[in-house]
Amino acid sequence: MIQQAVILAAGRGSRLQTLSKDVSKAMLPVLGKPIMVRVMDRCLEAGIKRFVVVIGEQEGGLASYLSHSWYPHTEVKYVLQITPTGSADALALAGKQIEGDFLVLAADTLPLPDHIPALIKRFNDTKADMVISVTTAPAAEIQQSAEAILDGDWVTHMVEKPETPTGNQLAFMVYAAKKEFLNHLSKVTFSNRGEKELVSGIQQWIDSGGKVAYQSAPQRYHFMKDTDLYKISRAYLDEGRDAHILSELPGSVTIIPPIRIDPGVVVGQKAKIGPYVYLESGSSVGEGATVVESLVLRNSVIPKGEVCKRQIISRTNRISI
Repeated sequence: MIQQAVILAAGRGSRLQTLSKDVSKAMLPVLGKPIMVRVMDRCLEAGIKRFVVVIGEQEGGLASYLSHSWYPHTEVKYVLQITPTGSADALALAGKQIEGDFLVLAADTLPLPDHIPALIKRFNDTKADMVISVTTAPAAEIQQSAEAILDGDWVTHMVEKPETPTGNQLAFMVYAAKKEFLNHLSKVTFSNRGEKELVSGIQQWIDSGGKVAYQSAPQRYHFMKDTDLYKISRAYLDEGRDAHILSELPGSVTIIPPIRIDPGVVVGQKAKIGPYVYLESGSSVGEGATVVESLVLRNSVIPKGEVCKRQIISRTNRISI
């Protein structure tokens, strides 16, 4: 029975252009919580209460958040990956903290709410050695992720970032695995991208007789570039559970749902907010300003009378969506 999840949060985040300059990728906010904590929330909703989090040297803020602001009835252990040498290396470092069958998830990949329970059920029902997650995707997207080749109920081949995908099944890092999988990680060598990749370890397991099944999903949310933060936030607003107004607003402000306003936000008279807006703590919107389909991040200011539409506003940058 799976009772533990490993979260890999020590990646480089090199595709992000501006948002991760002031805060690490894993700490970027999705409606009031760091994106990695949203990943952990999905696990918690599936009954997982024990976590091993692999972090980099710059992730002290994440550890502090989990220690002081997350759920007290959970167990979180930390493993430091000083040099980001790949996902297989990160999981191998966590091996001593893994006590049985487990989940492994990337800190920047959010499954749909019902996906992890379905993945665990498939793992239990098929008695597979591992169950990976797949979704149908165009070739260009598979080239930036991983491809899975399927035969009936089983995975026969996996390739990390294939130059020429042969099918349309993208594999994303929400996996369920037996603990024995960890024994294969020491055999993984560096790819031509300079990393020890988890997909290579899975393929080695398949080649040595491991039975790898899959759980399909209609989609997943992957934070690869700055504008994906808006796409993920919009999806969470559509779920409705965190679309709250937590700051006191003047009565003249017009609100068009869905929106999320954190505590500690200042909004001026006659401002118009929404739809699909997130205002992070410490941000402010001036009198008469209009904010539509946008994220306004911590310590950012929308001046009086300005119209802000389809933008991500940080303290130092504006990104068009």
